[in-house]
Amino acid sequence: MTQCGVWWWARARRLWVLGLALVAFAALVATTQQSAAVPLLSLLSAVSVPVQLLLFAPVPVVAALGWCLDNRLPEAETIAVRPVRLTDTALAAATGFLAVAVTLALAMASNSSAAVAVGRDTCFLVGLMLCLRPVLGQGAVMTGPTWLAIVVFFGFAPDRALYRWTIVGHPVTSAPSLAVTTLTLAAGLTVLARSTRRSP
Repeated sequence: MTQCGVWWWARARRLWVLGLALVAFAALVATTQQSAAVPLLSLLSAVSVPVQLLLFAPVPVVAALGWCLDNRLPEAETIAVRPVRLTDTALAAATGFLAVAVTLALAMASNSSAAVAVGRDTCFLVGLMLCLRPVLGQGAVMTGPTWLAIVVFFGFAPDRALYRWTIVGHPVTSAPSLAVTTLTLAAGLTVLARSTRRSP
């Protein structure tokens, strides 16, 4: 894509919104990584469970990325010489990379591994959102909040531990969460790269 092409693509996608979301993400992680939690009712365990506020930090990034991808210039994007799908895919991959980079930097600054897990969770939710976009359309921006709501209400066992299927919220050392996250993000990027969806 030419420099001019990148310019109209960035303007069409309103990337400044994603930039603000990443700033908000960094602020949320920085302020909630020290074990701040709120008691919420888990429906399956029928008890109040302490839910880390850090769990919700990925929401602005995932929602903003989905919203930016849905901002389009259909007439310009029909021109074959402009690889818009590949540029969108690079944007999604870069968003995941930046989220991980931010959490790594904050983890090193605070000597806490909790923040790194949020970077992994963000990548999982980004991948899940991308996989669902062809089916849900603009509604895919709600993937993050919806998945986290499912986790809060149905993801806790009676002993207040998270089930493995939740993927998010597990320690950074969780190999299953990392493996599923890697596969989900790869699948989401593949779906985005091959998508023919040109309008919201």
